[in-house]
Amino acid sequence: MKFSQLSVLLMAMIVAVVSVVEASDYQGTHGATNTIKWGHKIKGVSTWFNGSDLKGAACYGDLENNSNVNAQDGWHIGAVPMKFYKDGVNAACFECAKITVGKRSVIVRIIDDCAGCAPNQIDLTASAFQCLAPLSQGVVNHVYEFVRCPSSGSALKWPKSPAPKNN
Repeated sequence: MKFSQLSVLLMAMIVAVVSVVEASDYQGTHGATNTIKWGHKIKGVSTWFNGSDLKGAACYGDLENNSNVNAQDGWHIGAVPMKFYKDGVNAACFECAKITVGKRSVIVRIIDDCAGCAPNQIDLTASAFQCLAPLSQGVVNHVYEFVRCPSSGSALKWPKSPAPKNN
């Protein structure tokens, strides 16, 4: 085998191994890379959910030992793919995110897991999504950042329990 053929073969093997390792990093929270950083703007997409998808909010079941908490569509809440966050639910649950689409923004509290979501996707209740775009749009490109959860005011459209973290 000539040197150039050997180097091409070796390079192809390295690329294949790196691809497998990168793909496996997204299995579970082991190898997850997202962390909660306040004021750090991230590009992604927002989608919306309602109906039976509102039942059994993951954060309450995993962290509060109460899987019977069902979200309400009028709440401004979101679901993120916990598998992409270091510490999974311990990192993202009950945090707040400000999502901006153009000149429109909404603050949501993360209370659910979106297992089928992409790394920077936030699945919103219909009422939160409507603050950004018509439901018929379905998917919008957004910029989001984690923010301190408001403790009162018109922005507070989620359960008060548990109290916001003091990060």
